[in-house]
Amino acid sequence: MHTIDIPEANKSLYLPHSLAECDAAQYIEMCELIFRYQVGALTYSDLKVQAIYKLLNLQPSKKELLIVDEEAKWGNVYTLAQLIDTFFDDVDGQKVIKLEFTHTPVSLYRPLWRGYHGPRDSFMNVTFGEYLDGLRLFLDFAATGNTNLLYLLAAVFYRKAKLAQLFPKLNGDIREPYNSHTIEERAQVFKHGPIGFVYGFYLQFASFQKYITGAVIPWGGRELDLSILFEAGSGDQLEAVPGIGMDSLAFALAESGEFGNLEAVRKTNLWEILIRLYDLKKKDLDYKLNDKSKT
Repeated sequence: MHTIDIPEANKSLYLPHSLAECDAAQYIEMCELIFRYQVGALTYSDLKVQAIYKLLNLQPSKKELLIVDEEAKWGNVYTLAQLIDTFFDDVDGQKVIKLEFTHTPVSLYRPLWRGYHGPRDSFMNVTFGEYLDGLRLFLDFAATGNTNLLYLLAAVFYRKAKLAQLFPKLNGDIREPYNSHTIEERAQVFKHGPIGFVYGFYLQFASFQKYITGAVIPWGGRELDLSILFEAGSGDQLEAVPGIGMDSLAFALAESGEFGNLEAVRKTNLWEILIRLYDLKKKDLDYKLNDKSKT
């Protein structure tokens, strides 16, 4: 967090350093500004100024910052606005939002007074089917920019709580079971809320994608490097941007029968599938290495 001291008011304000440090309300507000910047409706300078007011919950008046003249007020605002640069990286002269988090910034969303629960941190309670459907929509939006896809993407993962499970187990899923046929209905409800919510979930999904392509996770006293699933240079790797490739994995797993038929594969936990894919990939790499050493 950036700490902003105001001695005249004997108080301090705290500004998030990045999206990872925003609370739910700040996250939605900031993601709406980022979306408007991405579509060209806001300049980068205007984004930074508006972000200061939104994130610090300030009102556009002289009194808020104890400034007595207009010139001094805007000088102060523009100085503070430079702190928003920490939300972004400079990549070839372009401002790219930092995606360095795996938690769910908005765990509960209430459009039209209805509560919808998002996935747990690191998508721990997400099924492989949810992930496949979400990935398809994620890639489609990245390719087309069609905002309707953002509402559909959020509708895959945000669902009402189970009626019979008001107090779920710690590792359980409070959400209703995933049903791909109800996505459109939820997407229509989400259109009554701010674009910052659905674009924010798109950025969360992007951050998760970035994470799993290089994640090293503890497992049974060992560390598993998931990056081997996404390495380029061979014809049998899991592609980082797979398109139909990831769907074909679901069919391949169903054909093997290890997790059951295709419906059962889709209902299997995402991380269980990823760990099994890692195991298969590691065995294949070890076999190729041993075979090469014999020649």
